[in-house]
Amino acid sequence: MNKKSNYGYVVAVMCFVIAFFYIGHANNTGSLYVVPVTEYYGFARAEFSLSFSIISIVGIIANLVFIKLYRYLGIKKLVILGAFCSASAFFIYYKSTKLSQYYMGAFLFGIGYAYTNMIIFSLLINSWFTEKRGTILGLISAGSGFGGTVMSPAVGYIISVYGFKRSYLLASIILFILIIPIALFIKENPVEFIEVNNEKTIRFKRKTTKQLLKEQSVILGLTAIFLMGFLMAPWLNVLPAHLMDRGFDAIFASKILGGVMFIMALSKIFVGAIHDRIGIKAAIGICLISFVISAVLLFIVKSQFIAWMFAVLFGISLSALSVLLPLFTSAIAGDEYLKDIIGIASALIGAGIALGTPIINFSYDLTGSNNIILIIFTILGIFNMLLTFIALKKAKTNTGTPN
Repeated sequence: MNKKSNYGYVVAVMCFVIAFFYIGHANNTGSLYVVPVTEYYGFARAEFSLSFSIISIVGIIANLVFIKLYRYLGIKKLVILGAFCSASAFFIYYKSTKLSQYYMGAFLFGIGYAYTNMIIFSLLINSWFTEKRGTILGLISAGSGFGGTVMSPAVGYIISVYGFKRSYLLASIILFILIIPIALFIKENPVEFIEVNNEKTIRFKRKTTKQLLKEQSVILGLTAIFLMGFLMAPWLNVLPAHLMDRGFDAIFASKILGGVMFIMALSKIFVGAIHDRIGIKAAIGICLISFVISAVLLFIVKSQFIAWMFAVLFGISLSALSVLLPLFTSAIAGDEYLKDIIGIASALIGAGIALGTPIINFSYDLTGSNNIILIIFTILGIFNMLLTFIALKKAKTNTGTPN
């Protein structure tokens, strides 16, 4: 029987809805609150931005225990748990007046974000589809970009006109309402599909996770994944503040953030299709080169034209952290080991974000700008690009398959 079925498309649509609201709205607009919240309560940016690190750290732990919870609860219950935690987090943000309360909300959102994210999408799509997974994952993952595109300017407007408190409350209401359709429609394929090949079974001895983590291609690949999280994602959390420091107003900064999300959405579809047609090396290469150029543009940005050029290239680069994450993980370890290390790969992305965000903010507090850290990140971006290609080359040598 073919894995592909009509209900698989229902699941794919629900994954798109989750990506749109729980990532695109709830997660990708978080940086819009930094300036209004810190100015209203008098928090230091570095202190308030620790909430982003808490989200990442909790996400790391949640990803590391993912497989155990997945086997015990199943995907449906995990997604519902994540959705409930995300909605509850925004209600806590709405009621918060102290940093400790924001940190509590960040703790809940860390759990929510981990279980309404790409790790869930990849396993669901693997359950229902056998072909064109890159394209399908790209379309689903694009939901977060489209969500950011629509909701970033909307949230920016609501904050400017009605205040950040009402924006938090509205987000909480929307996320709570969406738990119901998620509970009704999300599920894995109930039929187990097992390919049996006696000859391959005799010749193939499955590696343990410990053995897998000793392979050079896996070590280098996971290091590259960590650096992608460290170098790329944190700029989403500080981008509006950086643009306002360069003389742009809050509305324009929110439009640029929305532009990044829109381009990210389109590029996820594009790089997913590139992966299916050409391979992972071309797809991820486009993303990493785009990041290096975008970092240079962010360093020199003074005009709206440069800001929009940055938005285009940075939006493309972010696809490496979403649709390409499970595909790159499969490339360095092998498709049969995706479930074994996808949680580790996702945790490393979170670890990179957790470390990168405060480093950027502490650098800003020490120097009064992001110039020095941008130079450092650009150099590291070039290094990571080389590291990624070396990992893929070693994986190709080990498996004898094209990348």
